[in-house]
Amino acid sequence: MDVVINAILISLTAILVENTVFSKALGTSTLFLAARSRKKFFTFGLCITYFSVVSSIIAYFADSYLGENEYSYIFMPFVYVVIIGAVYTITLLVVWKLAYSFFLSIKKFIHVSAFNCAVLGVLFTNATSGKSLVEYIAYALGTGIGFIIAAFLVSAVYEKLYSEDVSPSFRGLPITYIYVGILAMAFYALSGGTITL
Repeated sequence: MDVVINAILISLTAILVENTVFSKALGTSTLFLAARSRKKFFTFGLCITYFSVVSSIIAYFADSYLGENEYSYIFMPFVYVVIIGAVYTITLLVVWKLAYSFFLSIKKFIHVSAFNCAVLGVLFTNATSGKSLVEYIAYALGTGIGFIIAAFLVSAVYEKLYSEDVSPSFRGLPITYIYVGILAMAFYALSGGTITL
């Protein structure tokens, strides 16, 4: 029961407090690409969740094996990137062989999502090292769901950020970064963080 409660808390932390987009600014380029349409952000989010969860399961066993080595914290980020690369390659081959038309429609999401997850590898391995398999999976699910929420929040105002109502010098990417920055401060406040002057 304690493991399930810990898994739920870890998922909520990854979704809200440790949201990789808002707390670490990781994946913002993917976020802006995903936010252009509602269908895209959901597909990107599902792909990121898939890569995070599958890689986290493999990473758990790799971490268990390497955990006995006192220098494992140095190797694990590299191992995680290799795991993502293997999952990426196998996923592409399986989808290409079994469902070619589906492969053509989803391959760009697979490419970007896999490389986005590779960037998250260092953060992931530091946050989950020494935890149980359920906690690994919970953190990975939280990361994927957190990305979907972040993409939804940007997608909801995407048209307004590019509208004629915004000054030409701020229209588009500059105002989007300001908006994401304001959201990041709100999420930082959720984590109990304070800004001292």
